[in-house]
Amino acid sequence: MPQKTKIIFIVVFITIGAIMLGVYFYNTKNNTNVDGTKTSVIQKFNPFGTSTKNPSTNPSTTTTGGDGITTDPNITINTTSRFSKITDFAVTGAVFFEDTRPLPPKETVAVEIPTQSVTPVAGTKKVVKKVVPVVVEPTSEIVPALRYVEKSTGHVYEMYLDTKIQGKISNSTIPGVYETIFDGSASSIIYRYPSSDNKSITSFLASLGGKDSAFLNSDILDISLSPDKSSFFSIIKNTKGVIGVVKSFNETKTNQIFTSSFSEWLPQWVTTQNIFLTTKPSYMVEGSVFNLNIKTGILSKLFGGVVGLTTLSNNDGTSILYGASLNTGPTLNIFNIKNHTSIDLGIYGLPEKCIWSSDNVNIYCAIPNTILGTQFPDSWYQGLVSFDDRFIKINTNTKEVLTLANSSNETPIDGTKLFLNKEESKLFFINKKDYKLWSLEL
Repeated sequence: MPQKTKIIFIVVFITIGAIMLGVYFYNTKNNTNVDGTKTSVIQKFNPFGTSTKNPSTNPSTTTTGGDGITTDPNITINTTSRFSKITDFAVTGAVFFEDTRPLPPKETVAVEIPTQSVTPVAGTKKVVKKVVPVVVEPTSEIVPALRYVEKSTGHVYEMYLDTKIQGKISNSTIPGVYETIFDGSASSIIYRYPSSDNKSITSFLASLGGKDSAFLNSDILDISLSPDKSSFFSIIKNTKGVIGVVKSFNETKTNQIFTSSFSEWLPQWVTTQNIFLTTKPSYMVEGSVFNLNIKTGILSKLFGGVVGLTTLSNNDGTSILYGASLNTGPTLNIFNIKNHTSIDLGIYGLPEKCIWSSDNVNIYCAIPNTILGTQFPDSWYQGLVSFDDRFIKINTNTKEVLTLANSSNETPIDGTKLFLNKEESKLFFINKKDYKLWSLEL
C-alpha cells in the first residue's frame, strides 16, 4: 500500500473514532433521569416506561397518571368497581333462578366406519363389522339467570348472568304495578296494583306462557312466600279484621289457617310449620312478633315492647334480626328464639335492607353511612329520607363486621329487597332512589 494511502486511512479512522466518542459522551450526559439513573439510547425506542424507582410516597407530593388524572397517594381510587347496574329502568321485583338454555346444534361430520377381515382356521375370510357406540350430545344447559318486571309497563325481562344479555320474555302490559312476586321457578308471577277505583289492592296471578292466570282475592294486604317458593300466605282484609290463607301457585284451592280482628300484620313464612307475624311498625308505637303454627293454627308471642319494630328471621327460624327505633336512630339487634335473649349488634340500620346467608349465621346488609332524624322506619318508607349505603357482612355469633363496598364512593345507593345467587357470590338489590336493579360482587 502506498505511503500516502496509509496516511489517509489512518486520518479517517481517527476522525471516525473521535466522532463516536463524542456521541457517546453527549448521550450519557443528556440521558440522565431526574432520579439520577441512566437511560440507554436503545431503551428510548421501547414502547414501555423506563422508570427504575417507585414514585415518591411523600404525602405532600402529587403525581399525574398516564391518563392525565391527578392523584394523591393518600386517596384510594377504585378502578375496578364491584357494583354493576343491571337495568336502566325501574323494576318492581326480581328473582334469581337457574334456567334451561338451548345449546346451538353441533355440526355433524360423516365418518366412514372401517371393517375388519378375519381369516378363520379353514383359510376362508370372514368380514366383521366394527360397532361404534352412539354418543348423545346434550341439547341444553343449566345457567344462572335473573328475571325482573319493568315498573312502568309490567313487561318481564330475563338476563343470563354468564353472557349479561337481556331479553324481554313477556310484553303483556300491566301499568301501575307497584309490586311483583315470583315463585321459585320464576314461571309464575303475582302482580299487585291499585284497583280501578283506587280503594283496594288488585292481585293477579299470571303464568309465563299465558296458562292458569287468575285474579286472587281482593284486598290482599300482604303476601309471603313459602321456604321453597311453591306456595304463598296471604293476609286478606274482611269486615271482621283479616284472615290468613295459604295457596299453591299450581292449584286453585286455598286453605284458611288464621283469623284476627287486628289487621296490621307483616308475615314471613319461615319454615314449613311456622309463619312469623310482626305488627306493622311506627316510631310512635311498640311492636311485637308472633309465631303462627301452620298445622295447629295456634298463635304464640315471641317478644315485643320494641318501638318501631321490624323483623327478618333467618332460614331455620332460630334467630330474628330486628330493628328498634331509638332517639339516636334505628339500631339492629339479634333475638335468639331458643334462649329468649337479645343482642345489640352496635349497628344503625333497618332489617328491610338486609338478607340472611344460607348458613343462618351471617347477614348481608346495606347500611346507611349517615342517618338524619329519628322517625324510623316511617320516614324511610314514606320517601322523606334517602340513604347512601355501605354494604357489610355481619357474623351474628362473633358480631364481627366486614365492609364489602361503599356506594358513596361511586353511585350512591339506597339498597332494598336484597337477595343472593345460589353460590352467594353476588348480592342483588333494588336502589330505592330510582328502583333500578343492581348487583354487588361479594
